[in-house]
Amino acid sequence: MSDRRWTKIGLVSTLLWFVMAELASAATFASFSASRHDRFLGDDTLNPDFWLDHSLLTGVAVRRAVLITPLHYVTATHTGMINPTFVAADGTRHTYTAESSTVLQTTLRTDFELENGTTLMAGTVHNSDLLLVTLDAPIPASDGITPMSVLGGGYFDMLGRNMIIQGQNSQFGSDTIDFTQTVELNTGAITESVVYRWDHPLGGGGMDELTLVGGDSGEGSFIEYGGEYVFTGTNMGIATDRDTSEKFSFNNFVSPYVDLIAAEVAADGFSITVVAVPEPSAALAILTALGFGWARRRTKRSRLHERVTPIKPSGAKPRAGMELVDRS
Repeated sequence: MSDRRWTKIGLVSTLLWFVMAELASAATFASFSASRHDRFLGDDTLNPDFWLDHSLLTGVAVRRAVLITPLHYVTATHTGMINPTFVAADGTRHTYTAESSTVLQTTLRTDFELENGTTLMAGTVHNSDLLLVTLDAPIPASDGITPMSVLGGGYFDMLGRNMIIQGQNSQFGSDTIDFTQTVELNTGAITESVVYRWDHPLGGGGMDELTLVGGDSGEGSFIEYGGEYVFTGTNMGIATDRDTSEKFSFNNFVSPYVDLIAAEVAADGFSITVVAVPEPSAALAILTALGFGWARRRTKRSRLHERVTPIKPSGAKPRAGMELVDRS
């Protein structure tokens, strides 16, 4: 079985994907249905046929921000901070001003080999692709915007779970987490991630399955648990297996950063709600170990070949030869 090799998406391809996403973002879904997958109607009112519960999504911005306290939201580092708009359960929109941001740090648990052959030692600290943003004032409870709970737990807890994913234009789909991995982006970020394969062309995935394209970065992902949608991370990047041409999407994984986030928001007098999901059942755990163990071995070696390409935000202005950089 050959090593998994990620094919870097060049800037020209990224721009093309980005333009196509603007023209026909529904192409990211296995079976797109506006009545099912669009959070809002054309007039920006709440879609009554939307497959998710609007009242549980008030802390998810219209674009690229997930609220975790009345004063803080999370996005992808490479998309930068914005002034986010959140929507109350009654459809009322509220826009807030971002004041400052902090790039969350990844502390390596094991040695990590970069694409260029350099080894980063266990215990060293590096910028991740998760950005914690502070608003200029707390959101008042009267606005009806509720912060999202944050997922706790380990890597193994995620394997085989269904994850809800927000794409650009407030379209929501889902996919099954196939494996977890520490990855190197072409921004230079070293970040923890969950990875899911585009199964639709292979005959699986279901109608809600999506694959990330340019413009999806920074949007949130969630797990439904205990009657709520629990914040899992943010859309981060895409890559293709050179040998099989399978497409994979990568999301930042928030759980390894929970303690760091808690300390950061505590400095401002706030706290986060952490929800730790239980490990999968014994049967699922066995299947997971058999089905995904090879993927973790292969992807560990894949770092030698190429880095994951982050998907540019909709407002990005790429130009030939430009390296994506953190803009925090």
